[in-house]
Amino acid sequence: MGSIDKLLIYDATRSRSTTHVFIARPSPAEERALGQLGFVAELVPNERIYHELLSRLQDFLKAAYYTSPEVHAHVAFEHTVQACNRYIGELAADFGTAWLDALSMVLFAVRDHEVHFTDVGQLVGFIMHDKHVVDLLGNQRATTRKVNPLKAFTSIASGSLKGSDAILFGTANLLDFFSVEKLRRTVVEAPLGGAARQLETTLRVDPTQAAFAAVILQASAVVIPDRPQETQRQAILPGAPQQSMDAMLAKSAQTQALLTPSVWPALHRWLKRTAQGGRVLFRSWVLRKPTRISPALEPEREEVLEVRPRNRVTFAPSGVAPRPTTSALRRTVFQTVPQFIWQRSRQALRATPKLLSAVQRLASVVRKTPQQIPARIEQSVTDVQALPRRSKLLVYGTVGVAAVFALSLIVIGLQRQRTATAKANQEAITSVEQAVEQARSSIIYGDEDRARTLLREAQAKLEGLAEKAIKEERRTELTEAISSTLAQTRHEVAATPTVVKTFDVGVQPVGLVLLGGSLYTIDGATNAAYAVTATDGETRQPATLPGTPGVQELTAYGSGALMALATNLDVVEQRTAARTGTRVALTLPNPNANLVGFASYNAALYTVDVANSAILRATRSGSGFQASAWLRQEVDVSTAADLAVDGSIYVLTRNGEVLKFTQGQRQTLTLSAIEPPLQSGKRIAADVNLQNLYVLDTTGSRIVAFTKAGKFINQYVHESFSNASALTVDERNQKIYVLNGTSIQRIDVQKE
Repeated sequence: MGSIDKLLIYDATRSRSTTHVFIARPSPAEERALGQLGFVAELVPNERIYHELLSRLQDFLKAAYYTSPEVHAHVAFEHTVQACNRYIGELAADFGTAWLDALSMVLFAVRDHEVHFTDVGQLVGFIMHDKHVVDLLGNQRATTRKVNPLKAFTSIASGSLKGSDAILFGTANLLDFFSVEKLRRTVVEAPLGGAARQLETTLRVDPTQAAFAAVILQASAVVIPDRPQETQRQAILPGAPQQSMDAMLAKSAQTQALLTPSVWPALHRWLKRTAQGGRVLFRSWVLRKPTRISPALEPEREEVLEVRPRNRVTFAPSGVAPRPTTSALRRTVFQTVPQFIWQRSRQALRATPKLLSAVQRLASVVRKTPQQIPARIEQSVTDVQALPRRSKLLVYGTVGVAAVFALSLIVIGLQRQRTATAKANQEAITSVEQAVEQARSSIIYGDEDRARTLLREAQAKLEGLAEKAIKEERRTELTEAISSTLAQTRHEVAATPTVVKTFDVGVQPVGLVLLGGSLYTIDGATNAAYAVTATDGETRQPATLPGTPGVQELTAYGSGALMALATNLDVVEQRTAARTGTRVALTLPNPNANLVGFASYNAALYTVDVANSAILRATRSGSGFQASAWLRQEVDVSTAADLAVDGSIYVLTRNGEVLKFTQGQRQTLTLSAIEPPLQSGKRIAADVNLQNLYVLDTTGSRIVAFTKAGKFINQYVHESFSNASALTVDERNQKIYVLNGTSIQRIDVQKE
């Protein structure tokens, strides 16, 4: 197969449907045996649960296909489709059948030029051969049919791609933006592997929230390499110019090198000539061999014709002088070089007295100059006084005019400098005023991020003005305007915490979880579980966790159970209705793991190993849990402080940054800039029951609320939050619960 190109335009927060493209990356041995497996899928509308469904299908299909005992791709594909039908039936039993009616999917396998595929739903597929297009799936005008949960995929089609053939599988909304002919031209005429990029460039211009997905399968084109032409050397005929075009180009290059303002070319040539001369001397004087060096030891040089006396035509390397003979080398070493050194030494000795005399004269002048200056001034004054009266007046007038002219130039220069400085200061003040007005307008239209940026720039400009550049009253007025406008963007709410429960002395509560109207926490000293009614603070002790005391993290597990992470990295499951829990082992991929954060989603546990910079996903394996790396790319999470899961994973770092991951890949999430900036973080709350995400900043004594797209909402400030260790949020009743020391506090959440 020449190219498998994919197109995916999808925003998990704004798209109207869930789309996904999967192309397996098998090992070389697996690819040689069974080729590549992939699918294009769409689920309408965009739901969080659909991400998990498609992720499960992807993992199952890859495992089923590449672990098949069959050696033929078409047989392995048939078995994979049958196994997929059974697995879809199991998913329908767990999640219902409503999602099946919204599923559109094409599953395909490619090995060499063989293509096998099956489909369900309303995707489109075309095979393109030259100027002909054939509809493979027949879904352009097909009516919606109900999917059988026991046999979602009903048939398999097979074929082969030859020459410049191509197959496109994609979502039906592609035909809303491209005609079939436009798709054919784009796929056929684009370079191999470049069709998807051209389609994406066109679709990105669309301002709607549509999601697009497609896969393009292209056969490799046969390229016949051009036969290299033999380079024939043309001999220079008698009477013709004695330089070929190659020699002229070589001379032009040498001239350009000489004109280039760089020392390196000349140094390189000198080193090259020195090395060559050294080899010649070594061969002739030490080895007593001919001065000719073996061609294998010489750099390759182009040979051109060289005319020598007596009309003898011989070949010599271009740009290199004929090699010296042994007698010439001896004459150079023992006669020419010593003679040159002797002559230059004699010249230097002859010039030494003159140089010393010049230095002495210069020193004498420098030494006498301070004493000569007053005498020369006095002599000049005496000469002026001896002049006739008219001459004196002329001299005095000339000096006066020169002084006035010089002073005038100085005054004009200073005046211009003051004018330019005053103008620059006034422009800076005007720009500050305009920035404040623009920030107020941005706040009115809801663009608070731009308002904060404008106000910070205005504040920096105002602080950069000198004290005398602006009146103190005006500076104070502008500073107050910036501060008051900036305060409107802070959304700072002075929280009033209400104590729900204060535990007895000696209790060391760890973690805080809201389940069914009750708040649960664990005593780290005794492993006792406490249930506190969220409304009135009534407390009961339903159970004690088994094993050695010591709990570092606590999370909800489903709707009726708690899951605790012990300090020895065991996992304890405690159902709220049971008196005793179950303590099981957590198997980690790295024995030196250092875990922070603990959350559950769809029966799986998630945590961050900061020692190995990895996000771990743990699932049940026998009587315990088996953890494995969840990330599919290298991302530094070694500074993580906590994490939360709602289908996507949100990792809070110690410097206040929030990293978002979906299906093992990092997604773009930029939190709005707030005042004061968020520079630290301890806990984060974001799950499937929350529309927003909440960050506990103990350094700033606040809880900051953002949308899951990163837009700033509010910040709840109270000095007691500096000692908080955990939080949980009840958006339905508009409450935030904070574990502060040995007390559980409650604050009200304001509506957006």
